Amino acid sequence: MSHPLDFVTVEGLLAYGRALARRASERGIVVPPPTEVSGDDAERVRAKIEQVRSFVERSKSGFATAGEYRSAREGLIDDPLVFFAAWNVFLAEGSLQPLLRATIGAAVKPTYRRPVAIVPRTQLTPTLAEGRIVLELGDDRFWLLPRDLGDRTLFFTMRHGVSQVDSKTHRVGCRLPNQLDRERGVVKADAVGAALARMIGVVGQQLDFLHLTNYLDPRTFLHCISRSPNTRQLYERVSTALLQGTSQSEPIAEPALESSDFGWVTGLEKSLEVEEAARAFGVETSTAKRLMKDPLYCYPGGNSFFDLYVDVIDGLHRLGHAQKGKVACLYTHSSTLRALMIYLDPRPFHEAFSEFSDYKESQDNVVLLTLEQGRLSGYSTAVGLSERERVVRNTWVAVEKARKDRVTLKPRTLKRIVALVSGGDFAGAGAALKELHVTGQRLGLEVYFVRHGYLGLANNWIERVTEAHTRGMSSHPSSPIGSSRFEEFKQETVLQVAMRHLEPYLHDGVLVVLGGDGSMRGARAIYEGFGAQVVGIPGSIDNNIEGTISLGFQSAVALADQSIESLKATSAAMGTVFFVEVMGAGSGHLALACAYQARAEGLLVNEHPDPNAYIDDVILGTLKRTLGVPNKSHLFVVAERTPHRHHKDGGVHGLVDYVAGVIARWPERHASPGHYPLTLATKATILGHTLRGARPIPEDKVMAQHLAHEVVHRLIESPEDIVGCLLAYRERGSIGPIPLHAVTPKQFDWDVFSRMHGNTHIA
Repeated sequence: MSHPLDFVTVEGLLAYGRALARRASERGIVVPPPTEVSGDDAERVRAKIEQVRSFVERSKSGFATAGEYRSAREGLIDDPLVFFAAWNVFLAEGSLQPLLRATIGAAVKPTYRRPVAIVPRTQLTPTLAEGRIVLELGDDRFWLLPRDLGDRTLFFTMRHGVSQVDSKTHRVGCRLPNQLDRERGVVKADAVGAALARMIGVVGQQLDFLHLTNYLDPRTFLHCISRSPNTRQLYERVSTALLQGTSQSEPIAEPALESSDFGWVTGLEKSLEVEEAARAFGVETSTAKRLMKDPLYCYPGGNSFFDLYVDVIDGLHRLGHAQKGKVACLYTHSSTLRALMIYLDPRPFHEAFSEFSDYKESQDNVVLLTLEQGRLSGYSTAVGLSERERVVRNTWVAVEKARKDRVTLKPRTLKRIVALVSGGDFAGAGAALKELHVTGQRLGLEVYFVRHGYLGLANNWIERVTEAHTRGMSSHPSSPIGSSRFEEFKQETVLQVAMRHLEPYLHDGVLVVLGGDGSMRGARAIYEGFGAQVVGIPGSIDNNIEGTISLGFQSAVALADQSIESLKATSAAMGTVFFVEVMGAGSGHLALACAYQARAEGLLVNEHPDPNAYIDDVILGTLKRTLGVPNKSHLFVVAERTPHRHHKDGGVHGLVDYVAGVIARWPERHASPGHYPLTLATKATILGHTLRGARPIPEDKVMAQHLAHEVVHRLIESPEDIVGCLLAYRERGSIGPIPLHAVTPKQFDWDVFSRMHGNTHIA
C-alpha cells in the first residue's frame, strides 16, 4: 500500500493555500495577506522546510512550557502561505512525528496510572474506596470523593451545546464568535445546569451529614470561559442553576479553553474545504481528507490539532496548580474535551487520537477532572453518559437480551458435555479437561472430547471419555487432545457439517471451548448462528482477552524466564548482547511479562508507535551507557514480527546486524594503546513455539481446575448466566462470566512498560 500522504506536494499545497485564501476573503471573517503567485515560491518553501527540520530537531530537547513551544514555532512564520506549505510537506514525509514524543511542558502523555474519580460497579474495590466518600451516580457508576479537597483542584469541564454555526458542517474555531442555538443549545445548557446542581446538592448533603467541610458549595466556585460567546452563554445558564438566585461572579477568560484555530478556513463548509484540496492535489475527496485528519496538519494561517492539544493540557495543569484547593467550572469546546481524552487515555498518542477522532456534539455533558499530586485524573463523565458510553450501554442491553433468549438449557437438566481445544496450544488445557471429566462424572454427566478443535468437529472426531483417557492429563504439556487452527471453519458449509456432527450430543448438552479470542469468535458463531449451547474457557499464551488471565500464559512466562536468566548469565560473563524473540505478533502481553520479570533492558513490541525510534533511542542509547560495565548483562526482548526498517519480516531479523554495525562504529569499542575492549557478540535467540509446549506450572493447573469446576456447576445451577459466555479468571482470583459478544482484546499495559523503563512517578 502506498504512503497515505504521498499525494501531497509543494505545488499542490501552494495552490490549495491560495484557494483557501480566496475563500477566506469572500467570507471576511479572517483576512489573509496577499498570496499572489511568485516564481520563487517553491524555492522559498524548500528553504523553510530546512528551518522546520531544525525546529523538530530542537524539539527533541523539549520545551519547558507550551508558551516556549508556541514562540519557537511562531518564529518560523514570516509568510503564512510558505510556512503552511513547508510544514505540511514535511508532515507528509513523516518527519514531524518526533513532535508527538517531545517533552512540552506538562503535555507529554503520562506513563503512570492516574487517580480514579468515577468507576463502574464492577471495578469498585475496597482499596479504591478507602478513605473516600462513595456516592452512587446511577447507571452502576460511583463517584469517589476525597473527604477534603486539600491541595487538589477539582474541574467540572463542560462543552457548549448546539450552536448556531454547526461544527459538524463548518470549520468554526476560535475566530468565529459563535452563539448557542436559541432552542436546542439553550435547552441543553439548562439541562446540564439542572443536572449538575442536583448532583452537587446531593454530595453537599452527604458532606454535611459527615460533618465535613462542603467544598462543593457553588458560591465558592471559580468559573472560566473561552472568548467564544457560546461558552459565556453556557456559563450564564449553568451558574444560574447552581446559584439559584445568588449573584453571579464575572467569569475568567482562560486561554487553555479556546477552540481550534482554523485560520483562513474559519467559517468555511467542510465539504468545500475538501473539494478545494482534492482539486489542488488531483485526487479523490476521500484521499484528500487524509491530510486534514492528521493531528499535525496545520491549517493555513492557523494551527494544528497538536498545537491545541499542547495548549489545553499544559494550560489546565497551570490553571490547576494556580488554584489548589478550589473547584473550577470550565466552559469550553468539543476540541478541548477531545484533547483531554487523548491525554488521559493510556494508549500512545496516535492510538488515542484515532479512538477519539469522531468526537461529536452530542457527547458528554459534564466531565470531571481532578488535579491531584500534580496529575490530572482520568476522564469521567459526571453528569449523563457520553455518547460512546450510551451506545455501548444500549447495545449491551439489546445483545444481552438476545443472548439470554438463546439459552435453552434449563437448571438441573444438563446431561452431557463436549469439550475441545482450539487455536494455538497452551499449558493447562489438560488440567481443565481432566477437571471437566472428573466433576462431570461425579454429577452423573457424560463427557466427550473432540480431537484437534473445530477441525475435529468437521471430521466428527468426537469420543466418549473414560477415566483411562485422563490419567496424567493434568500435568500434560500443551493440549493432550490436540488443537488446530482451522480457517475453513468460518465457511458456512463447513459450519453446517460440523453442527450436524455435534447435534446428537447437544440435547440437554453443552459445548465447552478452550482457546483464545479467535476460538471464542468461533464459539459465538455456533451459539448465535445455530443455537448450540456454548461456554468458553480462556486459553492462550498471548493472554490477549480483556478481563481475564488465560490458561498457558503463566507457564509460558515461567519457561521463558528460565531461558532468559541463562542468557543473562552468559551475557554478564561474556558481554554478549542478546535479543530474545518470543511469540506475540498480535499482542505484546507475553513479551512484556517476560521482559519485566527478567528485568530486561528493553522491549520491542508491535504496540509501540515508533519501533524504529525505540531501536535508535532506547536500545542503542541503553547500550551506549552500559556496554563495558563490569558483569553487566545486556538483554532485550522482542515480540515476533514487530515491524522495523531493518528487515521486511521484523522481529529480530535484521535487528541484530543493524545494532552490531552501529556498535562497531563507536570509538570506545576500538582498541587503543593501553585499552583493549571486551570483544562483543550480538546474537538472536528465538524461543518461539517452545513456550507453547511448556509444562503447566501449579498456578495454571489450579486456575484450570477452578474454571472447569465452576463451568460444570454453573451449567447445572444457573445456565442462563453462563451459556453464551466466556468464564473469566480475573486478576484478583474471582471468577465471572463475560458474554461472548463482549469478548474484546486486552489493552497493552503501558503502565508496566513505563515502569520497566524507569518512567513511573511515585505518589
